[in-house]
Amino acid sequence: MAQQLSTRYWPDSERQPRWAEAIGSTYFPLSLEFAPNARFSGSLQIWETNSTALTLSRLRSSQLGYSRSKAQVSDDREACYLVTVPRRAEVHFEQDGRELHCQPGGFIFERGDAPYRFHYASDNDLWVFKLPERALHGQLRGAERYTRFCFDARRSLGRIFVDQLAMCAARFDECDQAARHMLLEQALSTLLMALRQDERVLNSESSNLAALHLQRIEHYVEQHLCSSDLTPQQVAAACGLSVRYVHKLFTSTSYSLGEWIRVQRLEAINRRLHDPHCHLSIGELALHWGFSDQAQFTRSFRQHFGCTASEVRARLSAK
Repeated sequence: MAQQLSTRYWPDSERQPRWAEAIGSTYFPLSLEFAPNARFSGSLQIWETNSTALTLSRLRSSQLGYSRSKAQVSDDREACYLVTVPRRAEVHFEQDGRELHCQPGGFIFERGDAPYRFHYASDNDLWVFKLPERALHGQLRGAERYTRFCFDARRSLGRIFVDQLAMCAARFDECDQAARHMLLEQALSTLLMALRQDERVLNSESSNLAALHLQRIEHYVEQHLCSSDLTPQQVAAACGLSVRYVHKLFTSTSYSLGEWIRVQRLEAINRRLHDPHCHLSIGELALHWGFSDQAQFTRSFRQHFGCTASEVRARLSAK
């Protein structure tokens, strides 16, 4: 069941400090700017699972400003990002020296690992999707590129993403833990596609040639992840690059190309294990996602997740 809190029954003197505490606990530490001489009201619903770091929330409040300082950022143990979808009124967002004004029908991407300011001048109703770094598994590079634009939530992938958030909230309590995990993971997958395919991001001045090449490589790998022949040579040839240059591109990331491919395969298998409609055996899943050596798969899965695939499936079956 969704966690819920509301200022309705809080004494006026406690509303602001308790709301600030709730916001910091739900997202990350922020400084709040309440409207002077106005009675604040707000409510917060939170949907999350034990098996994923993703969090969906619906935040409704009167006029409010939120800001994130360098000191608050420096205290974080892990980078987190917020995707905010205004449903009632325009929001204003400032980060990296740029300012956005996002109307209902759009959404914005906020980096929690850099200072920013976010505010709205009237009562608002927001979807907020929190993405910790560990939930992204290296799937989003150059996060600063995405803070430059308001994304369209009225059509195509952006609309599907926002509809998925609404569906998660509406049906979350009807689903078991495995299905809840899949709902949030599917919303994340749609979001990543919407962000990556936006032409403004691809053509922005901060998207240098190396970043564009990396994005092309990632897109190709995602489309051919099931192929056991997915080698650096094949990837380089498909993207019109030399193998040496491909390896050089990945020296600026957390993984080599081979490691990154392996991680994407492991994450795909883990998602299928959490899918209540998946009836393939673990061996079949491993083979489907390019692991021809079962022993190697077992070692890799345990190293990445801290347990075996069999233990994951047994734990989910016991719920």
